[in-house]
Formats: sequence, C-alpha cells, structure tokens
Amino acid sequence: MKYDFDIAVIGAGSGWLTVAFWLAAAGKTVALIEKWRMWGDCTNFWCVPSKALIDIAKSWKYSSLKEALIEVRKRRKIIRDEETVEKLEQHWITVFQSLAQFHSDHCFILPDLDGKQISAKNIVISTGSHAQKLKIEGLDKEDILTNESIFEQKEDIKNMIIIGGWYIGSELSESIAELWTKVSIIQRNTRLIPAEEKKSSDLIEKIFTDKWIQIYTAFTGKSAKNKKLKIVSEDNSTSKQISYDKILFALGRIPNVEDLHLENAGVQYDSKGIFVDSYNRTNKKHIFAIGDCVNGNPQFTHWVNNEWRGVVRNILFPYYKSGVRNKTLPSVLYTHQEIARVWKTRKELLEFNATEDIISKTHLFENNDRSKLTQSTQWFVMIHFKRLSGRILWATIYWENAGEMIGQITLAMDNNISAYKLSNTIQAYPTKSDLLKRVCTDFTISTLSNYKEEIKYFFKSNILQILTWIIWISIIVWFFYYKISTNQSFEEIALGFYNFIAGNPIWILIFIIAYTFRPIILFPASFMTLMAWALFGFSIGLTVTLIWASLSATTAYIIWSIFWKKILSPDDSGILGKLRNETSKNPFSSVLMTRILFLPYDVTNYICGFLKVPYIKYILATLVWIIPGSSVFVLAGSAFYNKELSSFSQAFENVNAVYIYIAAAIFLLTLIIAKVIKKYSK
Repeated sequence: MKYDFDIAVIGAGSGWLTVAFWLAAAGKTVALIEKWRMWGDCTNFWCVPSKALIDIAKSWKYSSLKEALIEVRKRRKIIRDEETVEKLEQHWITVFQSLAQFHSDHCFILPDLDGKQISAKNIVISTGSHAQKLKIEGLDKEDILTNESIFEQKEDIKNMIIIGGWYIGSELSESIAELWTKVSIIQRNTRLIPAEEKKSSDLIEKIFTDKWIQIYTAFTGKSAKNKKLKIVSEDNSTSKQISYDKILFALGRIPNVEDLHLENAGVQYDSKGIFVDSYNRTNKKHIFAIGDCVNGNPQFTHWVNNEWRGVVRNILFPYYKSGVRNKTLPSVLYTHQEIARVWKTRKELLEFNATEDIISKTHLFENNDRSKLTQSTQWFVMIHFKRLSGRILWATIYWENAGEMIGQITLAMDNNISAYKLSNTIQAYPTKSDLLKRVCTDFTISTLSNYKEEIKYFFKSNILQILTWIIWISIIVWFFYYKISTNQSFEEIALGFYNFIAGNPIWILIFIIAYTFRPIILFPASFMTLMAWALFGFSIGLTVTLIWASLSATTAYIIWSIFWKKILSPDDSGILGKLRNETSKNPFSSVLMTRILFLPYDVTNYICGFLKVPYIKYILATLVWIIPGSSVFVLAGSAFYNKELSSFSQAFENVNAVYIYIAAAIFLLTLIIAKVIKKYSK
C-alpha cells in the first residue's frame, strides 16, 4: 500500500525533534502534526521559562514578579524564533497545524484543516501532557494558575498559594518568593519532596522557611471564599485559612490522549497513557509512543530524548531493534541549590535489600577545597553502594550546579563501573566533582581495611549458595569420576540403567526418583526420555512422565533459584533485569510459550529459577504443557517399544511408524498453536 508519508509525528514537543529531523535526513518523508504551539511544554511552559525565571530571581535585579516575567518572555522568544514552521520546513519536514484524530491505524483526519486526511507507514505519538487540577469548592477559575499560564501573567501577584511540592511547586516557589511575592506551599504528603532522600527534603524545607515561604505538609485544599483558601490536615483534625491573589496548581501532569481517537487505530491506552513495549511500540507495531503520553513514563525531557533516539533506530533498522527503556535515569530539582539524583532512594532500596547489604557514604562540600574558596560549603554528596561489589545503587548531589555533576554517576551505573574503578579516576584540582572520587575512595578504603569482617559477611550472607554449590559440584564430580573410571559413554550408562529398570519390579519408582534428580548431575534428558517411552509404552509412559517431568522441573528450578539468588537482585537494570521484568509481566504465558516451542527442557527450568519466576505459575505452565508436549515424545518413544536392549540402535529394528506419524502431527499442531498465541499476544 502506498502512503502519503513514511513517518507521521503527532506532537511537536521535545520528543519529535530527533525523530523528525533524523528521519528526514535519512531520506524519509516526514509529516509533523501539532495542534497548538511548536516545541510543546518544554519550550513554552516549563524547562525554558522556569530556568529563565530561576536565573532572573537569583540576579536580584527585578523588584516584582511582573517585571521578572516580562524578561522571562523575552528570553523564551529568542528560542521560539529559532523554531518557526518556516525553518522546520527547510529540513524537508511537512508541518500540519491541526489536531490529529485517528481514522484507522495508518490514517488521520485533520479537523482544523477542513477534515483533510493523510496516511503514514509509521506513526510516532508524542502529544505530551497537561496540568492536573484539584477541585476546590468556591475557587474562581480566574484565580487558578498552572505552569501553562503562570509565565503569561501581565499583572503583579503579591500573595500566591502553590498547591503541590515536588518539582514544579518547589522550583517555582523559591524563585517567586525571591521576587517579593508572599508564597505558601500546600503539600498533602508529610514531606515537601517525598520522592527525594529525606536529608535533601529536610534541607530544602529549612532553606525555604528561612526565605519566609510558608510550608504546610500533610494538608490539602478544601474550599475557597473571599480570596481565602481553607486547608484541612490529612486526619481532618486541623484547618487553616490562607489569603491569596492567585493559586498555582503544581499537582503533576495528565497524558494528552483523550482527543486522538486511539480506539479507531486499535491502540491500547487508559487514563494514565498509552501502553508500549520495551521498544516504545504500541500494540500496533508500526505505531510508537514516547514521552509524557506513555503510561507510567517518567515525565522528564531528557527521558523522552532518550526514547526518540531508540525509536529512530528501530524505524530505520527494524531487524536490529534496540530498547532504551531500561536506561539509568537521572533527575534534577532546579531550586537555587539543585538536588540531582539518580535511581532509587535508600528507603526504596531497603524494600528489596537488607540493611547490611547497603553501604552509604556521604561527603560534605565543606571538605572540598574549591567549595571553601567559593564559600559554598553547606551541601553534600551521598552515594549508596552494594556491599563488597561496590556497585553504585543510588546517588544524590545537593549543590548549586549538582545537575552538572550527576552525569558521571549515571555513566558509571549504566556501564557497571564500580566504586573501586571510579576511585581510581583522575579528577581535576580544584573541582567540586573531586568529591565523587572521595566518596568512592571512602567506600574502597573502608571495605579493604575491614576485609575480615567483609569476608565473614560474604560467607554469612551466601551460606546457602555456598553449600548448594559444594553439594552440586561434589555430585557432578562423583558422577563424572564414575563415568571416566568405568570408561563408559552417556549412551552406555543410559543403556545399563535401561536394562536395570526393565528387570526390576519397582522400576517405575526408581525411574521417577532418578529422573527427579537427573538435573543435579546435568545428565542429558534425551537419553532418559527415550528410555521411559520405549520401556513403558504410551499409556504408562505418559502417566510416569506427568510425575517425573514436574518433579524434575522443580529440582532444576530450586537449584538455580537458590544458587543464583544473589546474582540477580530486584533492582538490577541490566539485560538480565530487563529479561526478568519482561517475564514477570506475565510469567504463566512466558513459561508456557517456551514449553510449546519445545525449547530445551532443562535450560528453561534453570532460567526460570534464575529469573525468579513465581513457582506456582511456573509449575502450572509446565503441567499444562506436559500432556500435549510429552504426548509427542511418548508416542515417538512408544514406536521403539522394547523390553530389553543390547544397544540403542536395536530399537530401530522394530519401529511402529503409526506412532511416529501421530507424534509428528501433534508436534506440528503444537507449533502452529504457539505461532497463533505469539501473534495475538503482541
């Protein structure tokens, strides 16, 4: 089918830039559809104007918020003028200024352009989000501000209430307070910035209080009357009245998905955004979604920039796809003293790590020579490390330009650079980034100087794994010693066991026990599988198989889940962590699919134990597969039914071809079913 464009990008926010520019530069025909202003929230309503306001407030050159906002708009205009439609079209991008509504999964209707229709082979949805508001009884709409309207104010504001702390509320409150406006912050959480380390949140609350910013934590807005807001405590035991000129909502963002008519394209979404896979593809594989409109996405410009690089690669090279959604994400709170953080807080880490598994190190800027020279010694660098390995789990930097330093930590985490290696890097002197090296050096010295305690910790925390390893290796060594000393091949051992079982009255029980513990010595399943079906025939063979297959699967699962328990932690963000996360989304289906596709039985068992797939769902999927899957091999084995063998080649002397044909038919049918399941599960 011929389309109007190779690529259509809906939304001209920060996410579209590389998608459109790079694809156009690669020779693709690109359509950009935007219903409002070019470059979206970042340029118009947040990143650009808010950082301009911070710089202006810190300069102390302006006597009111009104004057400062005039300067903000001037600075923003400089960037806007570089991003006009005319300039975009010089890069071979066709721009449509209209709302886009899906007519089908390849076609749009543009209602603002007389219902014009366009089609595209691939589509990227980058529609961003809008400000969330709180329903407050009696509050006049004219008194409501969001980040989308605060920078457009033409009148001075002397008394402002900000509802919500976090990033938007905290960043704006400090700058607005510096511009001679009385500011009150209403935060329903018990901390102003609950997502940050407690040390960071407590320090910033103290700084705000020193600047005469009123902070009401564990309160929420209830009603408004005569320019007074009634706020109520979380337990409804306390209420207060606060005066205001304007109320700024800083409550987070809501994805822009409601007007796209996604149902016409069959794209799955809910009120929290569009669902995507690890490659940012929707359930329609030619339609991608990036940025704030994606369900569960971090709402940061640098995150969407990361996503669209991956989308470009996946569109240009569809057979060499790459995922970027498991990358380490730094964040920066741009108050006058910045809080830069990467990954999880200590409280979050302790949800799946024992206290003794985490080593935390903090250095104050007062110990840094450059900080002494610039008289900025109040702040700190804090890093949490994995004990012994030195892997960086999390870091926070609190300093005026913390965002400029956090990149080194992000790079280290993405590339598994430990504290030991980072402590050996050369940092220029005198610089504030030298503190990063000092924190890592502190960890290294404390670990090496206490090596006896660290060794005790290692054995104590890994005793189960060590014992499992010793027993496992001992059994394997014993088995192979027996094999070598008797000069027997796997086939000869299997044949001897086969004839032993054939002449033993309790052969079924012995066979089940042997097969249950077979994974311990890594004995190939193929030999014993062939023996079972050739020994017992179809009916008894299938019954026995139902028992030994589940017990054998359990043995392999337990061994690897114990032995590799410390290898793959819940906070692992690498390839293995990504594989675990994908499996955990639907463990039953994931295991069942590997069974239906007849992937190596033991390998699947080991991997499921390693990835910590929930046992109940793992074994249920195994049992569901056993009947059709084992029927294939039982029938095949029954074709070679023989009570006593002198060699396995003897089994081929009297073959019942009917069993072979039936087994092959079931095998092909199972693969077809797997193909159908795989298709409709995407």
